[in-house]
Amino acid sequence: MTQFNKNVELNHCIDKMVEIKRKYALTPEKSRYVDRRVREILNLKVPFRSKTLPDFLNPAEIYHLFEKAYAHNTQTGLLVEFLVFTGLRINEARCLTIDNLDFSNNQLKVVSGKGAKDRYVPISNDLLSKIKLHLNDRKRGYVFCKGNEVQFTKRALQKRIENVIDECKFTKQASTHTLRHSAACLWLSRGMTLPEIQLMMGHNTVKTTEIYAKLELGDVKQKYLALVGNQNPK
Repeated sequence: MTQFNKNVELNHCIDKMVEIKRKYALTPEKSRYVDRRVREILNLKVPFRSKTLPDFLNPAEIYHLFEKAYAHNTQTGLLVEFLVFTGLRINEARCLTIDNLDFSNNQLKVVSGKGAKDRYVPISNDLLSKIKLHLNDRKRGYVFCKGNEVQFTKRALQKRIENVIDECKFTKQASTHTLRHSAACLWLSRGMTLPEIQLMMGHNTVKTTEIYAKLELGDVKQKYLALVGNQNPK
């Protein structure tokens, strides 16, 4: 088979895959399964991607970010603090409604998160108290919304956070999603296990969560420092 014929066959398969995904409205998980099976059948290799580690903020940088965010306005400050201490994705926070906050049981419900999955996430009393003040007796609608209770666009909230990050003048490459990475690293440093963090973040497998063990060394770092604290090899 010539290279031209191979390309024609491949293009035909791609068109067929797109048709199947549209016809059956496949979930992201099922869509990935179809992609994987096609690669196996056609003996296709996934292009190599460099495994660069994402940046995250340390505790001092996090609180510096909080100060800058609250200096903008209360809602921006609360949003930044909320993202760091819950680990929610920006769109999950954008879509969070008041009726999905459980003030009695210190938890919130993420509805149709990534992969159309629901999950529960714990939330502290301190953060719930700040949310109550922010809501000002409002009983319905989105937690983070415009003054007329209209939902923000995802980009509008991202822009708010990006402006605060720019003001902090961090030397590392930080973005809105960096807050989610920072949350996971903070939890890991304070003793949460990877399966627990996986549950909090809504990852399909713990393999996705394992990247944080490379970012925040946790017990490994403490053991190392204890071992080499005295540089004398005797």
